Amino acid sequence: MLYTISNPDKAYGRGQNKLSNDFAKHAGQIGLPVHSPGNSQELLALLRDDPVELVLTVAYGQLIKDEALVAPHYGWLNIHFSQLPKFRGAAPVQYAIMTQQTQTGVSVFQLDAGMDTGPIYQTWSSSIAPSDTTQTLLRKLSEESALRIVEILDSITNGAKPTAQSEIGISTAPKIPKSMGKLSIHEDRLVLWSKVKALGQNPGTFFSFRGERLGINEVEVSYADDAGAKPGELIANKSELLLKVNGGLIRLVKVVPQGKKIMSGADFARGARIAPGECCE
Repeated sequence: MLYTISNPDKAYGRGQNKLSNDFAKHAGQIGLPVHSPGNSQELLALLRDDPVELVLTVAYGQLIKDEALVAPHYGWLNIHFSQLPKFRGAAPVQYAIMTQQTQTGVSVFQLDAGMDTGPIYQTWSSSIAPSDTTQTLLRKLSEESALRIVEILDSITNGAKPTAQSEIGISTAPKIPKSMGKLSIHEDRLVLWSKVKALGQNPGTFFSFRGERLGINEVEVSYADDAGAKPGELIANKSELLLKVNGGLIRLVKVVPQGKKIMSGADFARGARIAPGECCE
């Protein structure tokens, strides 16, 4: 029998109403039973009460205890969005973009007690376009995985064995804290551009302006003349809003002023009536 295991519903908003995640919602919409064990004991009981041959996980975000790992006949299989052992951890796509990689990939591997350390059944590379954000790259890697996974599962049932991970090139991609979204005018503009692409939508990137948070949702590198602007200075005109940072200018394409909805940088500049010499921090 095929069924879905998802993280428990979370409480949101002032009313703390519990909502299912998108994965669980989609599974329910296509008619798959959804189980949401709240702890390791509930998970183990589920696997024993309703035995399965194999568990396939994508971004489950939980460490699985040994008893649960060995409960399915073929164990647990994980789809991880990097070429392991590079970028082990919760945020491989974000770190690949932040560190300005041009290539990443996918690894389908056997879960063990470690953090993304299990032996690999199949891995492949995938390019990162300059325009890719975390959201676009996740979609691309997900679609590639969906096209390949049935073949990989068939190979496992036909006796394929995984290969141990290399001990060369290990790196980590830990969970992204909200504090990482704070941008600095002293960072190089290519670093800022990459950081916004990686984190701009979640958890969000931001500067401070006039003592309030100014969310930065999308930026571009600008090659306009900075006219001797000082670091952090905003340069506004009718069509765009530029910011002087280390190495030159970036164009603030989309911003989110505190307490307001997303808007273009140019619209924000007109509404805020930015004076010459005003700066972000």
